[in-house]
Amino acid sequence: MKKIVLFLLLVAANAHAQRVRPTDEPQPDRTKPRFDISLNYNTEADRYEVYAQPNFTRQHFLLGPSQVSIVVPRQVADQSLSVSGATANWTDYSTVFAPAVAADVDFHGIHSMGKNIDVQKDTPFMLFFFSLKGGYVDGVRLYANGQDPGSRQKGMMGGDFSNTIQDYSSTEFYQTGITQAALQELSTAPTGEGTPTVVVYPNPITGDAFEVTARQFAPGERLKLHLISSTGVEFYALEEASEKLVNYPLRVPTQLSGQAYLYVERANATTGQRAVCTKLLILN
Repeated sequence: MKKIVLFLLLVAANAHAQRVRPTDEPQPDRTKPRFDISLNYNTEADRYEVYAQPNFTRQHFLLGPSQVSIVVPRQVADQSLSVSGATANWTDYSTVFAPAVAADVDFHGIHSMGKNIDVQKDTPFMLFFFSLKGGYVDGVRLYANGQDPGSRQKGMMGGDFSNTIQDYSSTEFYQTGITQAALQELSTAPTGEGTPTVVVYPNPITGDAFEVTARQFAPGERLKLHLISSTGVEFYALEEASEKLVNYPLRVPTQLSGQAYLYVERANATTGQRAVCTKLLILN
């Protein structure tokens, strides 16, 4: 009898554990129409630019009420960002400065009522841009849905800064681009013999340039290289054939220092990893 009771207690405990165990965050479904949203820094214009890259083509896409939120370090002046819309009208609609739940940063909700636009698959277009005093400020990034503070948390004053790109029927099209978590995971993943890799020399980088060599890629394979800060801000991207990437020089923007990533997309890979990533240390 005692064994039966103990067995039933174990079953009940296991069932409870299954109910309370947190589930893994669902992976985005990249087969549905979506916009990859990214934050870039234009070194020539000294400004931040937000881009959307669609995975579909559509004429007369009716962009509806949408929001893309920017997180800035507390050192940035407590005032609305001066935003210029490149596609539709965008304004810094809501702000929260140094809330108790995240006292080291400020939140800016950049809002648009939308516009009728044409979009082309895999062709990024700018949503809006803004500048900060002093140009590039380390730590500026996109708001992370599901990770950054929500409206009910202390000091957020009920503000919902969730990123959302919707059409006229309120269908969600927002999808984050290359995330910090993905960069970290790819850059620390072990590589086996024969696995495509990208070698950077020197690393740490002490000058204004470094060299890139691609290894174990198929001849003729097209590779797109992104130089990205530790907070996910892209400085530039270029595409080249893998066989040309032998001691290939890449410049280091004067604004970028500390940890960064070289993220390499395989444009026409049919098997294996679709991207590789190398962590950089820039000393300047």
